[in-house]
Amino acid sequence: MKHANRADKELVVNILTRSFAQNRSVLAAVRRHGNAEKNIRGLMEYAFDLCIRYGEVLISADKQGCALLLYPDRKPENGYTMWLDIRLVWQAIGWKNLQKVKARRQLVQSVRPEVPMCYLWFIGVIPENRRGGTGGTLLKAVMEIADKIQRPVYLETSAPENVAWYHKAGFRTYAVTDADYKLYYLTSSANAIPWLPGA
Repeated sequence: MKHANRADKELVVNILTRSFAQNRSVLAAVRRHGNAEKNIRGLMEYAFDLCIRYGEVLISADKQGCALLLYPDRKPENGYTMWLDIRLVWQAIGWKNLQKVKARRQLVQSVRPEVPMCYLWFIGVIPENRRGGTGGTLLKAVMEIADKIQRPVYLETSAPENVAWYHKAGFRTYAVTDADYKLYYLTSSANAIPWLPGA
């Protein structure tokens, strides 16, 4: 397992672009017209740039998988992050899709607690190399980092088939929302309070 640096950006973005090419929430976030792969790549570049500065980026030893962790409480609102947000809209989301993406972000933030956390933004493995243990090794490394700094891990997934995989690793689902697709909210924290829509 390797902690990435800025020189690893192309590798990480390539892995994530391929891994999330069919992901519901990623496809809902990026603009619907134009080159879908290019739009997804713009989103992954944004995530990498934030996580390399305000979190952790891990690459598997075989360079077939990676994980992006963000520490939301360490991400400031400054000129740099504002510039990244504008670039994200320009390169990936598009102005027409911006309101929808904002609404989804507000929904997620209303569900996810405001506590110091390790936010597992993306964990991906090149499609043809899945089910070989790379994802599990990455998730174990994420959990070790979280344990070391005494923070729970939080994440969301729109892939129902991933929920059982996370449960097997010790996560639990604390909420499910529906906005064109189901979004499952998971955490390693035993203290997370189950969230009920409309409560």
